[in-house]
Amino acid sequence: METKSQSNWPILGTPPVVMAIFQLRFEHNENDLSSFLKYDAQLRIEYPNREDNIQASINVGANTIALGVSKFTGTTDAKLTSYTFSTHDKKKKLLLEQGSITFIDENKYEGWDNFKSNISKYLKLFDFLEGKKTNRTSIRFINQFVFDTFENPIEYFNTTVANSQESDFPFPLSKYGFNLLLKIPDSNTISIVNHNLENPNFEKFIYMFDIDVIDTSELNFDLQNILNNYEYLREIKNKIFFSSITQKTMELCN
Repeated sequence: METKSQSNWPILGTPPVVMAIFQLRFEHNENDLSSFLKYDAQLRIEYPNREDNIQASINVGANTIALGVSKFTGTTDAKLTSYTFSTHDKKKKLLLEQGSITFIDENKYEGWDNFKSNISKYLKLFDFLEGKKTNRTSIRFINQFVFDTFENPIEYFNTTVANSQESDFPFPLSKYGFNLLLKIPDSNTISIVNHNLENPNFEKFIYMFDIDVIDTSELNFDLQNILNNYEYLREIKNKIFFSSITQKTMELCN
C-alpha cells in the first residue's frame, strides 16, 4: 500500500535520484563574489575543501615574426569567476558565482524535506541577498533506473520511444535517447526532460531520467517567498515524474 506525502505524492522506498540540484540566480554587482568569503569559516565546517576558479586569457597582440630569434609581447587577463566548496568525498558541492548559487548533492537521496532544508540553510546564511531581485529559480533531479531487460519501453515509461505496431521491436533495443521541452501554461516556467538508455556491458540496462524545472519570474528576495517558489517547482517535477513512469517502474522503487 502506497503512503502519501502532504502533497499527496507517493513516497518511494528507494528513490532513484542519483543527483539533486537547486540553483538561484539574482541581480548582482562586482562586490557580490567577494561577499561569499564572509561565510568561509561557516561553510568549511561542512565543506572543508574550497577551490578558487580562475579564468585566464592571453592577448599576444600583433607582432612581426622574422626568421631566427624573435620575441613577442603580450598581456594576461586572469579573473576569479567562482568558488566551489565541497565535502571530502566530493558528493556535495556548493558553487558560488557572481549572481548565482548552485547546490549539488550526489549522496543517497533522503527526501524533499531534507533537500529543502539545504535550500533554506544557504539562503539564510547569505544575508547579503536581502533586498535583491531574483531572476531564476530551478531544481534538477537526475534519476537512474537499472533494468534487467528492456525489450518493450512502454512497460516502464509512458513517454517513450516505441514501435508503432503491437509487437516489440524486431531486434533487442540497446541504446536510445530523446529530450522534451515543456512549457507550463500561464507562467514563466519550463521543464527540460531527458531520457537516455544505455546497455554498456550487454547485461544491465541503465536508464537516466533527467528532469530540470526552471522558473524565470522576477521575485523580490524573501526567504519564505523563495521557498514557496521551490515548492511550486517540486510540484511540476513530481507531475512530470509520476506521469512518466508506469506502475511496474514504481514498484521497482519500493
